[in-house]
Amino acid sequence: MMLTVVLGAFPFVAEAKEQTVDIDGIVYEFGKKSEYEIDSSEPSDNADKEFRIGTLSINGDIQRNYAKNGIKAYEIADDGTFSLDFKYIDTLKKAGEDSWHLIEDGDDIVNGIELSDDIDYGALILQTSLDGEKWVTINTTVNITDNKTFEKDQINNVQLSNGCYYRIIAAFEAEKRTKDYSWSFKEFYKTDDYSTQKIAQVYEFYASYKDIDTTPTGEKYYFYAGAKNASYTVGTKKNNYAGSQTITKDDPHYGWDLGYFCLSGYTDKGDSEDVYLKKVGNKVKLTFHLDQDIKKLNGNSDFKIESDKNGSDEEFKVPAHNMKHGELIIRHTDSENVAEEVKYSDYLAALASPGADTAIQLFEEGDYEVHLDYAITDYDGWDSTTYYQTSFKFKIRNANCMVYIFDSKSGTELNNGDVTENGFRIDAAKSSYPKLQVKKEILNNTENGLVEDTRFNGVASDGETFTDEGIYTIKAFNRYDDKLEPAVKTIYVGSNNILTAYTKNLNSSKHYEISELNALVDKGYTITDDGDIIEPVVETTTADITTSSPEATSDAANSTTASVKKNESKSVLLIVGGGIGVVALGGIIATVLRKKKNDE
Repeated sequence: MMLTVVLGAFPFVAEAKEQTVDIDGIVYEFGKKSEYEIDSSEPSDNADKEFRIGTLSINGDIQRNYAKNGIKAYEIADDGTFSLDFKYIDTLKKAGEDSWHLIEDGDDIVNGIELSDDIDYGALILQTSLDGEKWVTINTTVNITDNKTFEKDQINNVQLSNGCYYRIIAAFEAEKRTKDYSWSFKEFYKTDDYSTQKIAQVYEFYASYKDIDTTPTGEKYYFYAGAKNASYTVGTKKNNYAGSQTITKDDPHYGWDLGYFCLSGYTDKGDSEDVYLKKVGNKVKLTFHLDQDIKKLNGNSDFKIESDKNGSDEEFKVPAHNMKHGELIIRHTDSENVAEEVKYSDYLAALASPGADTAIQLFEEGDYEVHLDYAITDYDGWDSTTYYQTSFKFKIRNANCMVYIFDSKSGTELNNGDVTENGFRIDAAKSSYPKLQVKKEILNNTENGLVEDTRFNGVASDGETFTDEGIYTIKAFNRYDDKLEPAVKTIYVGSNNILTAYTKNLNSSKHYEISELNALVDKGYTITDDGDIIEPVVETTTADITTSSPEATSDAANSTTASVKKNESKSVLLIVGGGIGVVALGGIIATVLRKKKNDE
């Protein structure tokens, strides 16, 4: 079977919308000598709904309700879990002899589950199942007389990532006096008659995240649990799972693996071996694949996974408790060095069958440490038990160097090239591992350029706020992959219109240097408080036409005189030309007449 840890990329998580939903239960009625055999019995048709010691409700970010295989089902928001609240009702505890009332049950077995002590005035049991048939007991409480809440230590994303059936059993014994002999003088020596019943209130439902996918995808890396690939597994004779006993050929675990973990779905590996990078939308999964029948390990019926009833994990400082058939522990440590653990007792027994895949889902960057603690008993001859721990570590980091800038007062997101008078706050988008650098620039002494303010330049941290005037350049580097370009944003804090225009135009096709903006102002351009650049307006009026400078008047007069003289010259030429033409014509006529006379 396989275990999966899914690590999504969610730079922003919506606020959880908690709601409480009451869960309807069914009632089973049994005889005085029964052991609450729920699995082999039918619910009671005549049971009074008030004949109970409590009510159950589910509380969490429930996305929708539906039915699965005939029972109630709930879809839980992907980043959350839920709690179960059993509200105790003391009506039966306070009832008198002639009504149904609680009595002490001296037995310690409910539906085959052996309890830590007698049931007394009631037992409350939480069970889970991956298939709705094979139930694993998560928690038991005896002599219950008050409210009870089941939270993250019993309900976790290991269950929800795979889809899980939940069953809560409230078992108790009640009786009612049917004949009272205390008032009869003749029969005072008789014992009163009582009707006795054992009752089980049973609540069953299914819950999961929206998308259940336990199949490894994309890039994969394997961590083997066992002795065949012994890099991650050690043995010890102590059930604190500390030590590093060499697994030899005489060891029952020699030469075979229990299964393997597979880390998949990441984008790339980082610069160090244990760093795995993911992008927005990636689902990084850690899956455990169980290869063995835990009652017949490596095909040998003498080798079995033993129930460790008093195991502890020394490295994780987990105190002694009932680990049962293997315990999975995953520790997540965030960037603030805050660690949180998810423990899943009886993990190997909870897997539906060998060869299947089982998932655990996580949602954050961070450092992960995984322990699978389990015990193997060799029943051949001496019943010898050896304790094994498969352990490994890995780190999940965002490949995307995202950084968000927010106005320090209004909370409005600021984009690259934006301006604010209030200052700004850096938000690393729930990625606490980028290397953040901030450079601040201010006007130089000539107010014609920028100069770095070295007092503010250097490394910044997520959540840091900057309010002093200046132009800030914020860079987010991926410290685990030098190949990635940093994310860069420039923000101006202040109200200087020149610096406002400079910042707003950094990403435009026409980027102005500060000296260029000053030159534009000298030419009559206007720069608004918002940084807009407005060209000067040239107006044309009647006064511009009739009123001229002396130089313009003189030029116009000279132009007119030249034009007159040119026209006069043309007239003279026309007159002279005309006179010459007349004289020439007269000469031609005289010559013709003279020739005619001589001919006669």
